[in-house]
Amino acid sequence: MKRSWQGQGFFEQPHAFTYLLIAANILVFALVLSLNGGIVPSPLGFWKAGGLDPEATARGEYWRLVTYAFLHGGVLHLAANMLCLALWGGHLEKRMGAAYFLIIYAVSIVVGGLLSGAAHQGQKILTVGASGGISGILGALFCLWILGKIELTARFFVFNIGLNIVIAASGLHIDWAAHLGGFTAGLVACAVMDLVERANGQWLRCKFPEPVKLSLLALALAGAALAAPALPALAPTVPPAAGVVAGVLVFALVVKGMDQLLSLRHGLAIAPFSLALLNAVVVLALVDLRVDAVCPALSAIPFALDAVCAHRGLAAAVAAFIVLFGSLGFSRKIIERGMRDLGFHAAAMRGERSRKVGL
Repeated sequence: MKRSWQGQGFFEQPHAFTYLLIAANILVFALVLSLNGGIVPSPLGFWKAGGLDPEATARGEYWRLVTYAFLHGGVLHLAANMLCLALWGGHLEKRMGAAYFLIIYAVSIVVGGLLSGAAHQGQKILTVGASGGISGILGALFCLWILGKIELTARFFVFNIGLNIVIAASGLHIDWAAHLGGFTAGLVACAVMDLVERANGQWLRCKFPEPVKLSLLALALAGAALAAPALPALAPTVPPAAGVVAGVLVFALVVKGMDQLLSLRHGLAIAPFSLALLNAVVVLALVDLRVDAVCPALSAIPFALDAVCAHRGLAAAVAAFIVLFGSLGFSRKIIERGMRDLGFHAAAMRGERSRKVGL
């Protein structure tokens, strides 16, 4: 298939969750600097903050596969990564929506971290930076271009992929494995999502609005965080894989339930309201049951330690309250549309599902 050098603009205005990721990275950078007295942390400081250490990850500190991506080695490192996130993230979030955008980013930083750990196994190397996730965004955009589902130009990819290769190969302190792993993960994840969307047309009646997708993503993450520590305890009687399969099936039933609700009159209001309640209940249980595991990580922030760890029940209730009303506020527009629904919105979502194949 021929590809034109003409297409949509090189720069796309960043959208809400691209801005949130940029803000989170800047906030963590400022917090790390403040806790370190305003000087770039030493390798030990980065390690304590959650830098990616292959040996620590092998010992079971899997959370480092996420936290490393929010740490940066200096202002220049942070600025370069946030510039690329703004340049590429706007295109992907606009095209795929916030939920799929966040999934691709998360998968890319984890796979980038895993490949980095595998490439440096046995070496005393500490990896920090969002390069894996940002390279994953570029990989997903490249996948969409190959599939003919985005109007970016060939020049966009020649310039940006070439720049990524040059940066990854330019210095001793650039982790090429994280770049390559993130890019590959983003490309593959995008292709899998396209297949999933094609399959969804066979068992889901409605095209889900973005707030519903985001609420489902939040529910899946919170549910996984709640259930994961229980899997090793089940090992003597139930294989962990069986627990994972059971969790996936439960989530699939929830998704199908939301699909049925969206098919009803006023379903556009009922579905996000139901998900807000579910998320609040899961977060209530998550904070109440898992706060003891989090408290050691909060030891460097005395106020947080006192507010959360000394008042577990109150902290759980406050977290559930924030999630409930935050979810309702985020879904306010579609809930209002659903309340006024005369029966047209469900038909429109069913029509969109039947018309659109894949992403």
